Amino acid sequence: MRVMCMLPAGVGVYPEVAAKRRLKVMESYSTPDIEVHAEYMPGVSGFSPWGGKGGPEAGRLDPAHSLAADLAQRAEREGYDAFCPYGMLDIGVKEARKRGVRIPVVGQSEAAILFCGMLGRRFASCSYMPGVGALVRSEAAALGHEDLYVADTAIGIPNSEYPQRRQEVLENFVRCTREAREQGAEMMGWIAMSICPGEFSAKELMAASGFPVVDALACQIALAHWWRITGLPPSLLRSERNV
Repeated sequence: MRVMCMLPAGVGVYPEVAAKRRLKVMESYSTPDIEVHAEYMPGVSGFSPWGGKGGPEAGRLDPAHSLAADLAQRAEREGYDAFCPYGMLDIGVKEARKRGVRIPVVGQSEAAILFCGMLGRRFASCSYMPGVGALVRSEAAALGHEDLYVADTAIGIPNSEYPQRRQEVLENFVRCTREAREQGAEMMGWIAMSICPGEFSAKELMAASGFPVVDALACQIALAHWWRITGLPPSLLRSERNV
């Protein structure tokens, strides 16, 4: 199985070292059965996922969604079996499906929330900076799992500062898991990508916190694989469900 993953930014948006690190992380999820190939977004959209610049305000992501859908269509033409954009904003997922891309197009936020729903466990989110709770709740509601989303936590450090403040990021993540547990969460189910797996693997975060941690990238690749081996039509993958 061949999967195309996409960095949610064109060449030059991330610093080169940061971009290459993320491309390498995506491709590290290859297995003997799954070949993961990572690409840049095919153009600069005006949205920057680096350092909190340019945030996901209404309308700002529209060019990014369009460019990502362009790449999803290219992936289909080139014979890939699935398209998986990197990042918890699921950039291009809805637009690609709306355009009729026939291979599975799977978002990381979507996959992580569905995994929590499959387990039936209350979960928390952990973002870089405060303010994503409404976004996660909306996505959870669209997937039929709003009742499981119980806590919104944040590291409080822009992701551009993570490499030089790595230990502080880890300490703040452990603090976030304590907050999540106090609010009734049973697992950290939605985690911004620069935290996990960008800086730390889920295994490292679980060891440090003693709290279950979901790797959204692993869930995304697994969900794409499930669609292939079950033979179910990709048209069943949609963000709005009849719940």
